[in-house]
Amino acid sequence: MGAVGDAVKDNKKILLLVVGLLVVSVAGLYFTKNNMNTNLTSDLLKKKSYTQAQDVLVGGVDYRAIIKTNLGNIEIDLLEDETPLAVNNFLFLAGEKFYDGVTFHRVVEGFVIQAGDPTGKGTGGPGYAFKDEDTERQYEAYSVGMANSGTNTNGSQFFITAGNISEGNLDSLNSRVYTLFGKVVDGFAVVDSIGRVEVDGDDKPVNSVVIESIQIVEN
Repeated sequence: MGAVGDAVKDNKKILLLVVGLLVVSVAGLYFTKNNMNTNLTSDLLKKKSYTQAQDVLVGGVDYRAIIKTNLGNIEIDLLEDETPLAVNNFLFLAGEKFYDGVTFHRVVEGFVIQAGDPTGKGTGGPGYAFKDEDTERQYEAYSVGMANSGTNTNGSQFFITAGNISEGNLDSLNSRVYTLFGKVVDGFAVVDSIGRVEVDGDDKPVNSVVIESIQIVEN
């Protein structure tokens, strides 16, 4: 009986040790995840503010942008000849790594996916605003445009129209109101995937869709 009792005691000790290790591991993962989220939020809040976009657009160069997200890459042909102010602004902010770590904070299925706000709340920007640009080009599926809060209030926020956008939603997007400065040329499935993510009551993705970086390609 003594040997059996000792064995039971040893097994209990081992069980308690295993449970303790599991508790410590779970707690460690929890705090690590929370620290990562806190660090990401802190980094975004530290984004530099500017008074205006520097002139970085070079005449005669055809620009494309590869938006690298945690769900895949989206390649955009920038319309530098049609809307040079908006393209220059996008090139400047991308070069400053302003968009790195920023999320798609608004997703409306069958309409748009929107990003570019360092606060992730839909109210942030780069610290300045620039004028709208008139273009004869009209919105269609996978167009890229500037989000704004009124006339000549463009900043850093932009949106991409969904691949299955309805005619009614297209009619609500006037290129004279929302400057159209690019079109998706690759990564259509990624746009579609982002457009289908689960969102909360404010159209914000439940699981963050993050812009990891933006690569500018010059031709």
